Amino acid sequence: MLFVSGEKTGRFAKAMAAGADVVCIDLEDAVHPDRKNAARASVIEWLKANPASGAGPALALRINGVRTENGLRDVLALLDSGVQLDWLLVPKVEDAADLQILHALAGERYERRVALVETPRGVENALQIAHAGGKLAALMLGGADLAAELGAQFGWDGLLYARGRLVNAAKAAGLKAWDVPHIDLTKPEELATETRKALALGFNCKTAIHPQQIAAIHAAFAPSEADLAWASALLQAMPEGSATGAFIFQGRMVDAPVLRKAQRIVGLARLS
Repeated sequence: MLFVSGEKTGRFAKAMAAGADVVCIDLEDAVHPDRKNAARASVIEWLKANPASGAGPALALRINGVRTENGLRDVLALLDSGVQLDWLLVPKVEDAADLQILHALAGERYERRVALVETPRGVENALQIAHAGGKLAALMLGGADLAAELGAQFGWDGLLYARGRLVNAAKAAGLKAWDVPHIDLTKPEELATETRKALALGFNCKTAIHPQQIAAIHAAFAPSEADLAWASALLQAMPEGSATGAFIFQGRMVDAPVLRKAQRIVGLARLS
């Protein structure tokens, strides 16, 4: 997923054409506090003219926190406008009440919601947040704010505990897990390494702050030729009716977890 500032409407079309799977217009951190109202109005107008259509990348919007005036104004403006979104990102979620506030306002609208967990309290409440319901589809780690509050390094080691806890909470509730962006644009090799680690930990999405990061992320998520060949051959060799049973493939027992691994590898290859 590629972030683009809500203040930069001239960049929206370029972001949509950059090759990301999801493009997220950001009304929160990427907008100066004095320009929130202006950005909201221009973003709503752009969304009216360019609604989510199912063609090209999915369209997402990050609003401000629902416990803030700007966040409430964002939600009400969205509802009044009638615009459609593929994903709605909710920042600074610390417990289930934040999502309940949104659901009370938006009801069944915006069916795929993402809770950003970016404070120590949010990390501790990750499982409660994941089970909050209300159209929640994913948890995302907000690493910059979390690292600042922890006094930790904004990197892999400093956020490893939070990453693991968020992934486990998300998967326990049947949700996706999205990882924080890598913010150093001068070190693409570190982005690639971090993306592979995030995938190995169980994340489903690596977010980006610049179009130049997209190719590295896609390459890191792509399975190796050997893994893809193994997964494809296993799925082709699967006996009829063995989707939940066990069978022997290449001298080794295959059961449901191994099948899910093969299916995930093939699925990643289709995305890359």
